[in-house]
Amino acid sequence: SYAVQCVAGLWMAEISFGMDCLFASVMILAAAQLEILSGRILKLGQSPYVAKKGSPTPDEIYKELCRCVETHQKILRFVSRLQETMSPIAMTQFVCSVLVLCVTLFNATYNKDIITSLSSMTFLSNPCGQVYLYCWAAHNVAEKANAVSTAAYSCSWVEGSERFKRAVRILMSRAQKPLVLTAGSLYPIDRAAFLSLVNTSYSYYALLGQINNR
Repeated sequence: SYAVQCVAGLWMAEISFGMDCLFASVMILAAAQLEILSGRILKLGQSPYVAKKGSPTPDEIYKELCRCVETHQKILRFVSRLQETMSPIAMTQFVCSVLVLCVTLFNATYNKDIITSLSSMTFLSNPCGQVYLYCWAAHNVAEKANAVSTAAYSCSWVEGSERFKRAVRILMSRAQKPLVLTAGSLYPIDRAAFLSLVNTSYSYYALLGQINNR
């Protein structure tokens, strides 16, 4: 019976950690695509035409901007699908991690068995790490998405044609909208959320401690 419980526990832990790493990897990919896009926008009016043909023509710059806009829209659709898939799973992970963190901390503090307390203290990094993985990756996506607007403002739009300037304004307006991933379509996932979840776990732990000391 104990062996079955150990195997089942390891199996569930592997599935949970694998799912967390999968979503984190996808978010890292989205952030990398946004960073590449920002680099392309910054180089508008310079590359690749400068090296090949000399100064780029207004039409060439405008076409490159249109390709950047199309890429931006594809990335936004990709992140939207990621949000739909990840949102309920992230919410479940956050709720479970808060409860596990609270119970584990309580067990580590009030258990009289030193070995059990040390084991619980060692385990504390697991729920914290799983939550931080989501929060760090999602925060990175939001930062890179905001950088697209900055890149559009910093490109060589002053010397561009009127239609180029108009397209840049549209791109900036769209990129300024925060790209925030959420848990359960309610709770924003970012670094501040990680601190909030840790504080919530500690609050529940303190409440359990007060009840236990009565």
